[in-house]
Amino acid sequence: MGVIERLSMNKNTMSTEKPQSTPKKRVFAMIDGFNLYHALMEFRGGTTEQERAKYQKYKWLCFRTLISRSLDLETEELSEVIIFTSYPYWDQGKRMRQQTYLTALKYTGVTHVLGEFKENWINCRARCKETFDKPAEKQTDVNIAIAIIERANDYDILILITGDSDQVPAIRLLKKLHPKKVVYILPPIGRNSKELVKAAGKNSRKIMREEDLVASLLPNPVEGKNADDKIVQIWKPASW
Repeated sequence: MGVIERLSMNKNTMSTEKPQSTPKKRVFAMIDGFNLYHALMEFRGGTTEQERAKYQKYKWLCFRTLISRSLDLETEELSEVIIFTSYPYWDQGKRMRQQTYLTALKYTGVTHVLGEFKENWINCRARCKETFDKPAEKQTDVNIAIAIIERANDYDILILITGDSDQVPAIRLLKKLHPKKVVYILPPIGRNSKELVKAAGKNSRKIMREEDLVASLLPNPVEGKNADDKIVQIWKPASW
């Protein structure tokens, strides 16, 4: 084979080789379930009861859709979503509705980590002087903080849906141990946390808008396959 033929073959081979694409950045989202729930249940900017309840209709949320709306899908890929929450022990109806929602989320690829509510007896300082139980959620903040650090090798970008400044120490530790990790704060609609944004760094705040909620509702019903590979339907609870 002559030199010209070899050069021609090399040229043709080079022209057909596809350039290697840059891997997309892995995005991991962690959601403080009750922090978001309370934001949807009561909009603090509302001046009337109707305005304060304006976001309650968006509780049947698809988190994968919601979070993907804030990503650059050409360079970023949503790899995992975890919601951290607890079951209310004092109301069986609420517990069952929450279990239904978590099951629906499971069929969209969202996993959950459970904390728990503990009794929290408070003495009334007003006239009644009675003692009443105001349940307090425990473990959720710690569970999120542990996951931020333990799962650091599983993501390039972390998105936190919370307005709870209790996560500031975890973010600071992440930045110390993994300076190249990018953290975004996506506070629940109508909420903010300057402390979280400051810890996460410049331009770390993302905004949750009502139009994002409108576009991110789950279908009703949500369909999935159970352990027996049979199709099941999860319907939104009537009072959800």
